Amino acid sequence: MRDYSELNSLNKQQTKQLCADIREVLISTISKNGGHLSSNLGVVELTVAMLKCFHPPQDDIIFDVGHQSYTYKLLTGRWEAFSTLRQENGISGYPDPKESEFDSFISGHSSTALSVAFGFALTKKLSGDPSYTVALVGDGSLTGGEAFEALNNIGHYQLNVLAILNDNEMSISRNVGSLSLSLSKLRSSLFYRSLKLKYRSRLQKIGFPGKLLVQFWDFIRQLIKKIFSIKVIFEELGFSYLGPIDGHDIDEMVDMIQRTKNFKKPVLLHIITKKGKGYECVENDPTKFHSSPPFLIEGNHFTTMPKQPSYSETAGLAVLKMMTLHKKVIFLTAAMGEGLGMAAVASSFPDRFFDLGIAEQHLTSSGAAIAKKGFIPIIGIYSTFLQRAYDQIIHDCCLLNLKVIFLIDRAGAVSDDGPTHQGSFDIASLLPVPNTTILSPSSASEFEKMIQWAVESAVGPTFIRYPKAPSQAHRYQDKIEFGKSHLIEEKPGTHLLFLGPFFETVKKVQELLLPKGIEIGLSDARFAKPLDESFLVNIAHNHSLLVTLEDGVVTGGFGQYIQSFLQEKELTDCHIMTLGIRQPLLKQMKRERLLEVNHLSAEKIAGTILEYWHKKI
Repeated sequence: MRDYSELNSLNKQQTKQLCADIREVLISTISKNGGHLSSNLGVVELTVAMLKCFHPPQDDIIFDVGHQSYTYKLLTGRWEAFSTLRQENGISGYPDPKESEFDSFISGHSSTALSVAFGFALTKKLSGDPSYTVALVGDGSLTGGEAFEALNNIGHYQLNVLAILNDNEMSISRNVGSLSLSLSKLRSSLFYRSLKLKYRSRLQKIGFPGKLLVQFWDFIRQLIKKIFSIKVIFEELGFSYLGPIDGHDIDEMVDMIQRTKNFKKPVLLHIITKKGKGYECVENDPTKFHSSPPFLIEGNHFTTMPKQPSYSETAGLAVLKMMTLHKKVIFLTAAMGEGLGMAAVASSFPDRFFDLGIAEQHLTSSGAAIAKKGFIPIIGIYSTFLQRAYDQIIHDCCLLNLKVIFLIDRAGAVSDDGPTHQGSFDIASLLPVPNTTILSPSSASEFEKMIQWAVESAVGPTFIRYPKAPSQAHRYQDKIEFGKSHLIEEKPGTHLLFLGPFFETVKKVQELLLPKGIEIGLSDARFAKPLDESFLVNIAHNHSLLVTLEDGVVTGGFGQYIQSFLQEKELTDCHIMTLGIRQPLLKQMKRERLLEVNHLSAEKIAGTILEYWHKKI
């Protein structure tokens, strides 16, 4: 059975076997291609239950976050194509309406599904459309403010939305549901009410034992109140709250989902699932397999493939060193500590490491406040998520010129995740903002020096961007100096100025062009902002061609920033060739391939320069 329309014809044993088959496909595919393993293993039964109750694409099923949609893809016409997951010309790791009509909306970033559900349900109400709107919300999504903004409005307008809260952080799912039911009965019992209203004062009169019993009862009452507080929160927002129920019991979920159809108003159904369900080693370490690289399967044990040290790992080591040396350094992130390579930082400095959840706006404003009080905040964030904090960068960090250090991971071309996770826009968006300093390392050594320079010498908001890629090993002897580039080699005629991890690429460009009679000089810009103005003036006076190379969008980027500067100086005899990302929203493919498609491989760069000189001749 590979199509959801047949689900209701399966008996209990057949449904159980289907779930086992789905898990085998998930493990097999992700072990080869990489991807989000633990979260998808956890929602197999939940997805099956949803598809037994609803009928997409007529009913809208919206995923938040979209990385938990693999089972949904398998059962909505993509079983045969699933082996191409996250591969070039294959299927995406996230919902995408361009890929399938069953994908209601694109979903690569967190905390958006309820806002989309509001829009869908509102138009259905206005047009008399009786179909259902379902938002599957991961528990982490509710740490983002947009989710609560949407909950508030769905409840206020009493729209027909079913929000399914996939709570996958509790390991004792069935016990939580049973405890909740037992406490419900206790809370309404005569004993509870009598003790609360009648016997409290009598117990206090019998001395120390009575006081202890009262204190114990107060503790129990607070525990009960805490358990029921989640229900109160959602019902105050206008939702009917149901649950929690076992997210691996299909019959129980189907029964409850079918009941919600009669409400015709906002309902939040609380489901308890277990990340990595069905594979012990993933259950025991769900964080490791949240976004997993390819791995080897050995029975119920996995071995990840060996890989070169990454820039993220370099960042972790450098931050650890800075926090050891400087007691006022504080590290903050928005639910990305592991991905940023900061596990050792979190364990070594638990009092100075803060994960603020999926809340980039709050993260950035908090960092600004920390800087205002004389501490040194380092904010770790992915480039694609930095976009959500743009207002706070300008308003809270830059207006006051506060020293907030941003480590921007996954900058530039990003492998496998597709257009939602590309980090191509940060340079172009940050360049116009006053008081910003932007750096990009070309090697692990350069990265370490940049982090140290930022902590010890930077003044205002400082952004260090780096890719999701193995770090390069070359070293320069000189230190980082504010706004200064590093000259690698001088040659007449053509000079190539690169920003970021292109050292090995440009050295190969040199090798490819030398037999063609073209020698090129090389410099590592280090800083995208401020520009090394004296260096650029000298290059413009003494060269016919200046080539700029960056791992970001060309429009409004580093190269065009230089071009504008030289035009203002009326240095127009030197031709400026700006190389960068011209197709930033390509479908999923490897980083090397993304760069090649954008003509940023050594061969493509050499060909572009050669073509220019042929035309000149």
